[in-house]
Amino acid sequence: MSEQIDVTQELAKLQQRVEHLEERVEKAEFKQGPLQSLWEAIRSILIGLFIVGPAAAIIFGVLAALSGK
Repeated sequence: MSEQIDVTQELAKLQQRVEHLEERVEKAEFKQGPLQSLWEAIRSILIGLFIVGPAAAIIFGVLAALSGK
């Protein structure tokens, strides 16, 4: 019986934590304005250009060199 009460209390504590975290997430999403979204989009594009682009160019270059032999 004692274990069941402990589990119930822990579950109630976890539920309160979840509700608190959900409120914090909602506040954070509300604070995120259009400039933040724009910055994230620009950052993603730059990552694509400077990291993914050269890696893809190297891979295609190696494949082209191997297929040309």
